[in-house]
Amino acid sequence: MKILALSDLHSDELLLDRLRAISSRDSYDLVLFCGDLTDRGPASYAESVLSLFPKAYAVPGNMDTPEVTATLQELGVSIHGKKIKLKEWNLVGLGGSNPTPFGTPNEMSEAEIEATLRKAGVDEFSIVLSHPPPYGMFDSVGGASVGSTAVRKIVEEKRPILLICGHVHEYEGKDILGETLVVKLGPADRLRAAQITISDSIEVNFISL
Repeated sequence: MKILALSDLHSDELLLDRLRAISSRDSYDLVLFCGDLTDRGPASYAESVLSLFPKAYAVPGNMDTPEVTATLQELGVSIHGKKIKLKEWNLVGLGGSNPTPFGTPNEMSEAEIEATLRKAGVDEFSIVLSHPPPYGMFDSVGGASVGSTAVRKIVEEKRPILLICGHVHEYEGKDILGETLVVKLGPADRLRAAQITISDSIEVNFISL
């Protein structure tokens, strides 16, 4: 299974042009959008991006408005708080973020995040698409960790095979948390993404769009 994963598009128009080109020439089994498709809207941008790829799923980010979230649901691509079958795996989504100092449109308490992931049913066969990273991984801003303690707790407890996250623009990379491979996406509005191939193993290549 060949996956293109992106996060933090922030309504960037150059990126939209690049994605149009990618959709016309590259064949991915799945395209995953890890939140912040927009920068407080417009919902039409999210719709334009998602219309390019016939097999795509997304979660909203903390910068995505209720209108954007509703658009993802209307298009049938939102997996926030859901679990869907993905061949021998399953895909679980978490949108929004833990609280920030900026009062962004889509924030949740850590208790809400934990409840959302528990209700969705994360397990060892899950690929988790989470906008915020786990606390303590790829999340240091000004010397403080800004990731989600609830995401970390669920990952350590449920041991999903893979967690894909975004949100904190300063980092791109991969690391292991317990038994879970964590892939931290760089911001797509800087033309960064990841190509993830899942077969007998998981191969991750960070790419420029």
